[in-house]
Amino acid sequence: MSPVHVGTSVFHSWKSIEYPAGWTDTFIFKMPTDAGLPPDAYAEGVNILTRQLKKLHHGKASVWIQVDGPGRWYAREVRRYLRGASISIAVTSPGVNLPSIDDFWPPPPTTGVPGPPPPQAEEWFLGNLTNNELACLRVLDRLQAGYTVEIAAQARLSLDTARKNLQIQVEREYATYIVDGNVDGILEAKHKRKPKSNLKHKQLVWIGEKSFERVDPEKKKCYPFYEISRKGNSIALRSWGMPPGCYLPERWEFREPSDSRHRKISRKWPAWLKKAWPHAQVWTGWSEVYIKGLDATPDALAWGSFGDYETLFWLEVESGHQSSEHIIQKINRRLNQASAYGKSMNLHVVFVLLAMPWVQKAAGPALVNIQEHMAVVTADWNDFGYLPVAEWGRVRLGTW
Repeated sequence: MSPVHVGTSVFHSWKSIEYPAGWTDTFIFKMPTDAGLPPDAYAEGVNILTRQLKKLHHGKASVWIQVDGPGRWYAREVRRYLRGASISIAVTSPGVNLPSIDDFWPPPPTTGVPGPPPPQAEEWFLGNLTNNELACLRVLDRLQAGYTVEIAAQARLSLDTARKNLQIQVEREYATYIVDGNVDGILEAKHKRKPKSNLKHKQLVWIGEKSFERVDPEKKKCYPFYEISRKGNSIALRSWGMPPGCYLPERWEFREPSDSRHRKISRKWPAWLKKAWPHAQVWTGWSEVYIKGLDATPDALAWGSFGDYETLFWLEVESGHQSSEHIIQKINRRLNQASAYGKSMNLHVVFVLLAMPWVQKAAGPALVNIQEHMAVVTADWNDFGYLPVAEWGRVRLGTW
């Protein structure tokens, strides 16, 4: 079926479904898991669309979210995020031809006869971009500004492919190539409209500087990077099914990372995993992911399979700028959060700490009480692409 619209909200299709209690007008939203958005961010985008739908349909409509991708976690997390929504929503995994009445929450409103079809909408223009080009644009929209290697890692493309695709974005004015500038200044300006947190920028590692202390920004060597444009923002939002100009700050990294080693490692997490464990499947990944149900923000999160299990790869990057006691408390709290989340979602979790050798050693006392659905490894943050072999229910430490 063709896309339909309700006000400025566009849905992929519409269907009047008959249940024992009557007919419900169901608006269908297709949600690909590899579109560059974490599940909570994508769910919030749909939540925004439902507000207008409820208002204009007087609460007599329901929404069917068709999650398209491998595994079950993504759909479960979207369903969990949308619990308590003001409109009836069903979230299904691939292979479901029709949602059952039990898939909806709250129960969908019904009428005695099928409702009239809503007006059709034109297909949104997505810039004539290929899938790889669109993948780079989506990642850049979420990061707002980033280096080629960071964008390539999260788009799961080679450096050469990402570079060529980003050059096309620049030619079409979807992005800007900054040769002489400060990526921190770009991020700070772009995030002024983002009421996320009161965390302040802190320069952890300066390129070309041996010191971890603050230095004169003019002394910092700046490398070229890419910045998303307003036109690029609009294309990315349309590709996710959101109206251009939609205010969706949840799609951005939860914290505002400075141009540091910490940020680079977090953003390259999918590529690090792929190199370290080629036998693992990495379906997608994101940096600075906020998990609403836990009120937790892993430095990076990847989703895939490890062995015979659907798995989350939870990354914590520790710079070592706090005392050993603080590091132990922080890592132990994050480990317990990861374990509790995996258990609640019936998932296996690989918990990884990347840090300098002395920080790994300091964090050792925090890595205790490992349950069977967990595996814990630590490694040197300077050794890109290396991780010890993970074992369920055990801790594997890197070289100290």
